[in-house]
Amino acid sequence: MRNTDRKMWFFLGSGDILLLNFAFILSHLYFKDSISLNDHYIFLLLVFNLSWILVSSMFSLYTFSRVEHVEHIVYNIIKAELTHALIITALLFSLQKTGFERGLILLTYVIDFLLIILWRFIALSFIKRYRISGYNYRRVVLVGTGSISHQMYKFLQSSQSHGLKLLSVFYYKKAKENYDFSGADLKNISELEQFCIDNKIDEIYYAMGMKEDNIIHDLISFSDKNMIRLRVLPDFSSFLFRKIHVNFYGSMPVITLRDEPLQDEMNRMYKRIFDILFSLIVILLVFPIIFPIIALIIKLSSKGPVFFKQTRSGVNNQDFVCYKFRSMSVNKDADNLQAIKNDMRITTIGKFIRKTNIDEFPQFLNVLFGDMSIVGPRPHMVKHTDEYSKLIEDYMVRQLVKPGITGAAQVYGFRGETRTTEDMRNRVEYDIWYLENWSLLLDVKLIFLTVWNMIKGQKEAF
Repeated sequence: MRNTDRKMWFFLGSGDILLLNFAFILSHLYFKDSISLNDHYIFLLLVFNLSWILVSSMFSLYTFSRVEHVEHIVYNIIKAELTHALIITALLFSLQKTGFERGLILLTYVIDFLLIILWRFIALSFIKRYRISGYNYRRVVLVGTGSISHQMYKFLQSSQSHGLKLLSVFYYKKAKENYDFSGADLKNISELEQFCIDNKIDEIYYAMGMKEDNIIHDLISFSDKNMIRLRVLPDFSSFLFRKIHVNFYGSMPVITLRDEPLQDEMNRMYKRIFDILFSLIVILLVFPIIFPIIALIIKLSSKGPVFFKQTRSGVNNQDFVCYKFRSMSVNKDADNLQAIKNDMRITTIGKFIRKTNIDEFPQFLNVLFGDMSIVGPRPHMVKHTDEYSKLIEDYMVRQLVKPGITGAAQVYGFRGETRTTEDMRNRVEYDIWYLENWSLLLDVKLIFLTVWNMIKGQKEAF
């Protein structure tokens, strides 16, 4: 999500929290003739706030598609308010908290519901104005000049409030003259790939149907390799055997060929909070114990620094410096050759710390800095990213999320040396599976499996 999208999320969320507190204090003033809260009501207000944060994430109140139906927004708010009320009721009964004015709580919900509905309409109006002014937009292109493409073209031209900026329309062989694309920048599809790269296109909308197999397959490959999201405007005359997600733009269904839970800002926030807390626990409690011992042994066993630093490929293919405990003697091939079984470069202590994953511990610093996550696709050397992206069609998809200290591929047996392209392809399949099926519970599961593998040992670890 762009930085402007993140600002919108905090804009809506902070507004909801402020209105919830205002509604509570207003109700307290009505029933108690005072805005001064005693300890009981301060506790209740705190529970109100924490419960609302939980409920808002459950119903994705701040996750909007670029085109959102008003009734869907209102329906989600109603569900959120009712769920919030049930949580508060259950919590007060379980804690046996009594003495609260029921009318005060009921009035709080009535005022809060009305204010949030009003706020949502005001906020969405502001967001539309903001987009019309030229902010918070995504660069898009349209492929096709037929009926479906023409409908999408008219929709994109009708308003700028959706935040989609159409830069060009591409035709195959010849633009169809029976549809009016006047005002559009028409180009031959042969120019598409270079145009997308030059103009930093965010999304490609494909509207030529599934009969042009070679074109759609080439577009899937191109968009995956260049981290451009491909949207399909289908006529449903054929079916794509991929995990898909469908949104409706007006009355038109738009298929996203890959559903990514971590595109959701709330999910990314949960993952980031988890990463920070987990890495801080390790850095503050575990690192001070093992660092002096490992550092001393490394220095005594071979010449060179304690830490090994290497440029790796990160999220959106942005390079970053990855930290590890040095497990090899200093050599000129460190940035070109991966470790192999019985590698002569690996030191005596290096064999132990690699087999037990202790060499990866400094990467908790990378997690804290925001370059990595606890769980995600393992970061590869830049050289390997360049090589395998040319050999494996969907290799670059793994770069859409932050790399991890551990990952699904490593847990399920695809860690260590990749002798063949097929080995890497299997690793990439697990990485993409993780990207499409992420949940916080899955992260916890993979961490436990990693620890278990460290205890029992893995034959791929060397």
